[in-house]
Amino acid sequence: MEIWNKYTSRIRQNILVSSEENKDLKYWRDDMFSNTIIYIIPLSIIALIPSLFWAFESKLPIMIWIDLLSVIAALFIGLKKGIKIKQRKLLFIGTVYFLSFSLIYFVGLNSTLYLLAACFLSTFIYTFKNQYTPALINFYISVFYISAYYLNLTPTQRIDFKSSELFAVFANLIFLSFLICSLVPKLFNGLDESFKNNIRHTKKIEKQNEVLKEITWIQSHVVRTPLSRIMAICNLLKENDNTEEEKTFLMENIIISSNELDDIIKEIVAKSENIHSVKK
Repeated sequence: MEIWNKYTSRIRQNILVSSEENKDLKYWRDDMFSNTIIYIIPLSIIALIPSLFWAFESKLPIMIWIDLLSVIAALFIGLKKGIKIKQRKLLFIGTVYFLSFSLIYFVGLNSTLYLLAACFLSTFIYTFKNQYTPALINFYISVFYISAYYLNLTPTQRIDFKSSELFAVFANLIFLSFLICSLVPKLFNGLDESFKNNIRHTKKIEKQNEVLKEITWIQSHVVRTPLSRIMAICNLLKENDNTEEEKTFLMENIIISSNELDDIIKEIVAKSENIHSVKK
């Protein structure tokens, strides 16, 4: 468990650059990417052993190198320090697409699921200028593969499917890819608006708390000064040995303190109105 905690901590420190205090959409997408890398590395290492055996038995040494390079790339993306997160994401997307294309080319149509997964992951972790970029990549790969198939440039001895199956599989792949690229950005736009509203609401609450703290301080300190002065003067006025001059002086101070207290109350009322305006 300690090793796992150190491992996850290392990857999160390398990847996450958004402040956790401001958990906006960018932070959550980066966090999603870091979690993807955290689990992909051990899973890819586990899957590497049977993949190497399969490639060796199938006499496909190139797949051995492709699998090894993919695992090395995953380790590099997660554990290498000093790389910007944008570069990590692009390297990850490139690795996933390279592996997916290699599997389709050498294994067959059963591996088209990897292209769909690549499209899904790419759309989730990275914001493309053209939201349909992952779908277009799948489209170009499909066109390339179909062309290579009809030009006899694919290892056909490993493929047992009809032409109709070929078009059906890639047509569905392209359809689902464009569907993902259409829906996922809408989901993120909704989440982004929700995050922004949440941040705005949090800032309003923080501002209200600041005003309430100011009001509390005024009530406990500023109000107390003129009020204590008035109470003290009233006690002095209760005494019967005050001269007329002293009474006049004390009354003038009561008026001064009352005006001061009135100004303070007006300030409190104004700040209270600010709280109501912040709520709107």
